[in-house]
Formats: sequence, structure tokens, C-alpha cells
Amino acid sequence: MQACGLSAGILIALVSVVITANVLSRNLGVGSIYGTIEGSEYAIAAATFLAAPWVLYQGAHVRVDLLQNALPERHRRRLEMLINLFGAVICVLFGHFLLAVAGDYLAKGTLVFKSFVFPEWWTFILPVFCFALLTIEFLRRFWRLMFPARCFLDKGDA
Repeated sequence: MQACGLSAGILIALVSVVITANVLSRNLGVGSIYGTIEGSEYAIAAATFLAAPWVLYQGAHVRVDLLQNALPERHRRRLEMLINLFGAVICVLFGHFLLAVAGDYLAKGTLVFKSFVFPEWWTFILPVFCFALLTIEFLRRFWRLMFPARCFLDKGDA
């Protein structure tokens, strides 16, 4: 999970440097750096997918917990367990859907034709991987609530 967060940060830093270099290059009359816009789009999308499992792991995601805070402690825990199971199921469904679409693109041999040319199914590898990590994290959080005494899956152990 730490590698995901670090990778997302590195990608955002690279995009910042490349866009700045591109602006300077154009303003100096040298011309634009080929593929900057498209590369930045893919990098920002990749950073978003990479950051998601890390943010969830850190517990830094946005939460609206008005209902949860209004409930008694035992019901709060049950609701949190249900939310984590629901999150895991949603991530499995998204991952499965993305994997199916990637398989279709692989079978058809479709290509992306923009600044760069590459097989279209490549664009699904990272999202599928990240949804798998999100599923694991949601299940880890569920497990921790279900069996608090057996909490060997804590952040310090990963």
C-alpha cells in the first residue's frame, strides 16, 4: 500500500515537471514536448487509481459518518462492518467488469491511436490491480472489526 501512495506521488510530481517544461519550451519558441497532454492524462488517471488503496489503508478517505455517530457503539461497529463488506463487493464487481472489458479488447486486438499507439487492454491493468487491492483492504478492515482479538492484519504488520 505504501508503494501505491509513493507511486501516485511520483507520478503527480513527474506530471508537474513535464507540464512546466512543456510550457517553458513553448514560450521559448522551441515547441511543444510530444505527448505531454496525453501522457499527463494517463499519468493522472494512474495516480488516482494508485492513490485510492493507499488512502483507504491510511483511513484518510472522505467519510460522511453522521448516521454512524448517532448510533450506539455496537450498532456503529455493525454498520462499519456492513460498509466494508459493501465496499469489497463493489470493488470486486468493478474489477470483474474491467477485467471482462479488458479481455474483450484483448480478444479484438483493439489499439489506442493518439500520440502513442498501444493495445487498449493495457489501460485496464492498473485499475483491475487497484480494485483488487481495495477489495483486500476492505476485507482486512472487516476482519479487524469482526475479530478484534485476532488483529494480526494491522497496519504495522503489513
